[in-house]
Amino acid sequence: MSRRVDLLAALALACGYAALMNGHLQTIDGVTVWRQGQSIAYHGSLHFPTPLWWGVSGTTSKFGLGLSLLYLPGLWLGWGLQHLVPIQNGQTYDFSLLYADPLYMVAGAPLQILIAAVAAYLVARLVRELGFGTSPALAALALYGIGSPAIVYSKSDVAQPLLGLCWIVALYAAIRFRRTGRSSWLWLCVAAQFYAVLTRPVEGTLLFVALLVLFVPWAVPRRWSREDIRRLIFVGAGFLAGVAITLLVDWARYGSPFKTGYEGEGWTTFLPIGLAGSLFSPGRGILWSFPAVILAAVGAVSLWRLGWRRELLAIAGLCGLQLINVSAWHDWFGGWNWGLRLFVPALPLIAVLAGAGVGALRGRTRVWATGAALAAGLFWGVPGIITDLLGGYAGTYAGTRASFALHAYPPIGAWTFFHHWRAIGVLDGGGADILWLRMARTTHNLSLLMPVVLLGLAAILALRVARLAREAGDAQGTANVITERPLHDEAGISL
Repeated sequence: MSRRVDLLAALALACGYAALMNGHLQTIDGVTVWRQGQSIAYHGSLHFPTPLWWGVSGTTSKFGLGLSLLYLPGLWLGWGLQHLVPIQNGQTYDFSLLYADPLYMVAGAPLQILIAAVAAYLVARLVRELGFGTSPALAALALYGIGSPAIVYSKSDVAQPLLGLCWIVALYAAIRFRRTGRSSWLWLCVAAQFYAVLTRPVEGTLLFVALLVLFVPWAVPRRWSREDIRRLIFVGAGFLAGVAITLLVDWARYGSPFKTGYEGEGWTTFLPIGLAGSLFSPGRGILWSFPAVILAAVGAVSLWRLGWRRELLAIAGLCGLQLINVSAWHDWFGGWNWGLRLFVPALPLIAVLAGAGVGALRGRTRVWATGAALAAGLFWGVPGIITDLLGGYAGTYAGTRASFALHAYPPIGAWTFFHHWRAIGVLDGGGADILWLRMARTTHNLSLLMPVVLLGLAAILALRVARLAREAGDAQGTANVITERPLHDEAGISL
């Protein structure tokens, strides 16, 4: 029953995302990853058939292969549309590469929706795995799917949401393995670790550190059993396989396994400034874009008290490491984007902690705290859903100084660049950034039926979820919290 409830809730979320999709690329990073997928699918090469120019000329991607490889099924199915992909005309900032690619609309954009919906489902599942009931699980799913930047990044083209999915899959599988001892969960954990490194090597390495917290049984190696060592070898093999393939890919791209494409970039931001920007700046601050982090702090205390200490250290520690990683990066704000783009992988894990926080609260406090966090997060997200990032907001509020301006807060600054609901042309950035509205002028408004149908289906599924939740006996908002210490596997893994 619980899986059915969570699955229906995630499907409702996916329908909502599809109703709001923009159907086009948003960033040059996304274009590069997308063209890398096309090069592999259609030419069997890591190098572009024609150079991609955006400030500098590029003949390959510097980004991990994870997202590019996930594009392959859609690219193969859309084989007949490849001749419609825009070809860049000289060394110009050609925005038709972003806006006028019908192949991406049908083969690329839906993938981001799927990634966000699956991550939301796993948020609910992990909250349940930590001993909480239906209300906290669904609250966590909603806080992630509606009340966080995830709702905006379901319309984006970058690899961070995929990395976040890898993170939560790996941690969920590791925790399930510790509870059940089933080898299938260990294999899933290893696969997610491998793919995380393949997607973004640095963040994949941070995940490996978090998994060690879960899998290393004792601080003293001489107390490890053969089974402990075998499990560590499995997890380490997934990590090393990802590193090895990454080195081979870099060798094929640049002629050297030690050249990454990131030469000249690094962790050069003064950390206090980066942390202040990551947490508090109106343009990038997590507290502005995902207010549920306050509930996450409550959840962290609750999990510690309930005995889920190793799990808490893995989840919260991974989020903390990523915060430092992002804040020290020279481009900590992440370029032209909504919010703190480079921190997006941590959103599902913070939502899990927030769900635990919801479960720790009682009565009206739970209702009001959850409702306030959800409303504040959605208030931040609405401009990112409706307005076009490239219509002026992205370029105006990129950079450290610009991120600290009050007008960088999207509900204040983004609306300045919104001029009409229906886009006038393909490259019009002043209209609503929703595919069905962009198509309205050419379809005589018939395309507007799609969001009506999709939102109606989302509402039907949401009502079904609400009814099933009531049948599960969780309508009174009482968390079914495990009060004993977490179960341990046969190897004696414990804190």
